[in-house]
Amino acid sequence: MTIKELLERRPQATGVFIKRRMLCVGCPAESFHTLEDAAKLYGINLNDLVTAISRVVHKKGHPK
Repeated sequence: MTIKELLERRPQATGVFIKRRMLCVGCPAESFHTLEDAAKLYGINLNDLVTAISRVVHKKGHPK
């Protein structure tokens, strides 16, 4: 899944990228980059990124 697809399906994940100062949101490459690509680019642990996104996405009160 690309970052663009993730953000279209789960817009609440946007905050995870912003909090980490990742410029993925709105970047033209978001249509092509995966979470793995972004984690490598920013030197972030992929599992930590996925966990953070999962927490936000599954937080009570957010639409699925």
